[in-house]
Amino acid sequence: LLQCLHERTDQPSMSGRSFRERYSSLALPESVTNPPSSAEYGWPTPAGARLVDSPFGPCSVIEQVFAGDAIRAARSQIDDCCRHSGEHGSTEDLLFLDTETTGLSGGTGTHVFLVGVGQFSGSSFVIRQFFMRHPGDERAMLAVLSDTLHDIGALVTFNGRSFDVPLLETRFRMHARELHLPPTHIDLLSPARAIWKHRLPSCSLGTIERQILGVVRTNDAPGWLIPQLYFDYLRHRRVETLDSVFEHNRLDIVSLARATGIVRSYELGIARPEHPIDSLALALYRLRRHGSPSAATEIQACWTTASIPADLRLRGLQSLSIWLKRQRRHDEAAIEWYRGLSDPSRIIRQYAAEELAKFLEHHARDHEKARDIARRGADGAALANDALALAAFERRLQRLERKLSRGPRILASEEKGYP
Repeated sequence: LLQCLHERTDQPSMSGRSFRERYSSLALPESVTNPPSSAEYGWPTPAGARLVDSPFGPCSVIEQVFAGDAIRAARSQIDDCCRHSGEHGSTEDLLFLDTETTGLSGGTGTHVFLVGVGQFSGSSFVIRQFFMRHPGDERAMLAVLSDTLHDIGALVTFNGRSFDVPLLETRFRMHARELHLPPTHIDLLSPARAIWKHRLPSCSLGTIERQILGVVRTNDAPGWLIPQLYFDYLRHRRVETLDSVFEHNRLDIVSLARATGIVRSYELGIARPEHPIDSLALALYRLRRHGSPSAATEIQACWTTASIPADLRLRGLQSLSIWLKRQRRHDEAAIEWYRGLSDPSRIIRQYAAEELAKFLEHHARDHEKARDIARRGADGAALANDALALAAFERRLQRLERKLSRGPRILASEEKGYP
């Protein structure tokens, strides 16, 4: 320790040096004044990637072409959808986008380090991935991506409306730039969730890929691990450890394109799911979104299917009833309610009895039949110990008894609207 102190005292102190000497010691060496390229710093380029120039430096771009029966089938389905809807131009005008980020919650501190886009080209599907080798590459990556987003007919994502696009907009805004997107954005999350949430354990793209598309991945990084893999890469700069991340992003985009063909053909009524649960869920979605008469017909055909859960069948009967009543087709609605009276589900029988009693009292003016149906509903509610439903049926019975006691002449004021 004494020797170290002696050595330190031999050196001139900070106060003993002139200002010029101290200031000169802060000057950067020539190698730093003229910084080398990122490759010389040790930032590698992924295998198969090329560097694309931009006003802000090079951007690493990986391009890969996919082909095969699955790609051709997806292309054919989307072609049919484009012709049927007359929207978005041709299939090749669609851009399928997916991002990989440094966090799963978004926010200004979350970076997009990989943006993958896919487009159909003939019978092939071309995927380009824009990779941010280090945070200094972000501006160049966004510039090259911006050029790619020009002249596309529609953007297709899976949950991109809530996650990918807002995050990209934030990153563009951080660099005082604006993200220009096409006016049409097709987000598959909402329709996919409406169709499959009643049968699948989740409606993530990975679950749809396994359960609907029949794809099983082998060399793939789980989504929750991807941010940590990128941070590890920034520390040790071994880009080959991100190969599974690049593959994960590519497979997500291919699955997105395949799922788009299926979901859009379902939405437009070109095709129908084979599973009865999915078929009823799709009809409910189409009736709610578009008020399609064909969707109402599909609900009529399948809501009584015993293999469908009772809560979904009840939603089918309720939605169909509301739609028919808005169309003033009360007689057709009554037919569905009569079908519901013999349903094995108590909640459906109760709903059918309530609606049928209303119809018989206020439209058919058959108070005796209305009383019989209401009594039937009250008995079912009593057996189920449903106090609220029982009280409602009892109030209806009391009113019907009063009307019947007055004879056939009923005051018009008592017939206005549903109670």
